[in-house]
Amino acid sequence: MRYTQKLVTLLILVLAASFGVGGCVLLYSDFAVQRGRMATANAAAHAQACTLLQTEIIDLQRRGVSTDDAALTARVTAQGIPAALWRGDTLVCATLEGLQNFPLGDAVTVTVNTENSVYAIYASDLQGSLRLVTAYDLTGLYRDRNAALTRFLLLEAAVLAAAALVTAFLARRLTRPLAVLTDAGQQIAAGDYARRTNLHTGDEIETLSRSFDTMADAVQEKIADLEADVQKREDFVGAFTHELKTPMTAIIGYADMLHTMQSDPAEQREAAAAIVHEGRRLESLSRKLLALLGLADEAIEQGPVPLADLWPRLRTACPDVNLRTPDTAPTVRGDADLILDLLCNLVQNAAKASPPDAAVLVLCTPHADAVTLTVADRGCGIPADKIARVTEPFYMVDKSRARRQGGSGLGLALCQRIAAAHGSALHIESEVGKGTRVSVNLPLYKKEKEADA
Repeated sequence: MRYTQKLVTLLILVLAASFGVGGCVLLYSDFAVQRGRMATANAAAHAQACTLLQTEIIDLQRRGVSTDDAALTARVTAQGIPAALWRGDTLVCATLEGLQNFPLGDAVTVTVNTENSVYAIYASDLQGSLRLVTAYDLTGLYRDRNAALTRFLLLEAAVLAAAALVTAFLARRLTRPLAVLTDAGQQIAAGDYARRTNLHTGDEIETLSRSFDTMADAVQEKIADLEADVQKREDFVGAFTHELKTPMTAIIGYADMLHTMQSDPAEQREAAAAIVHEGRRLESLSRKLLALLGLADEAIEQGPVPLADLWPRLRTACPDVNLRTPDTAPTVRGDADLILDLLCNLVQNAAKASPPDAAVLVLCTPHADAVTLTVADRGCGIPADKIARVTEPFYMVDKSRARRQGGSGLGLALCQRIAAAHGSALHIESEVGKGTRVSVNLPLYKKEKEADA
């Protein structure tokens, strides 16, 4: 059974029960009042009949007139009411057929239903072992009650029929938002993640609609994130495969040439040099890829890192770069090896983008609670529309130049991960033909914070 049908049925049952019980209570209460009034009147009439018959019997006895059965029958008949007179257990007379069947005791009252009539019967003892039984017709009272009950039942049936129609109409209107929610849920399940309900009913259903739409927003956002993540993984795998293919093709080609062809020493040296170059590219690619994957979910231990101690290590790691570093620098909070890797990758990228022997600057700008490290060059620069993508794994603005210089497209992606591990991000400013500035903010190291930690 559908919810609308359940709602209509329940409301009709409640209405029928309430209306029926209330109407019956009202009808029977009114009937009881009228029945009580008639009982009082009938009891008074019976008492009056008993008093009148008793008085006439006493009068006959005083005058010496016989009070035999015929005289008593005449007196009872003269009263003009349905009655029966008993002398002991012997019936004297009965003016209503059937009363002879009720030899009641003194002060007894009963209600008798005959085939077509209803009577209230009263009995009282008189002097001389006499008992008078009188009957009062209640048929009209019961007929009026039954007629009123029939009219009430017909009225209730009409009211319930009208109420069923109105309730069905209102139930459909009230449950229509539920149909909208159901349809929206089915469409979202079928893949239409942009489907929303946008119900405005001003009640709890509107609250449910807002919660449903909020859930749908979260689902759509999660699906979009998952799709973007899948796309990134596919792009990553595709780029990684391509980056592996290029050096491997060169290595296999030159190795095959050395293996199958008789070449002069110069060509052999050239082939060997190409194999070494591409092999180092693969080594660099593998090393950076492992470092990149290692930073994905791993928390780093941060401690004091004196930047001034990093400059000599940075020069050692980049021996062929014309590097200029600050004379003094503060101590930051972080991981020294990761910060060194970040600076080394930025410096090497800057050197590759700059003319031979061009200076690469490392700048240090202190702030209240942080230090901004900047690596600047005067190289070829990055087009404005490419800056947002240079931190993606394997993305290279100039692929031929990058591969020629041994680049893998993972350096800035690794730097971005290292910056994120320190609660920061890379900020890149570049202009084609004028150079590039890459900055990262690192928190200052403070002893009291270290103690609190």
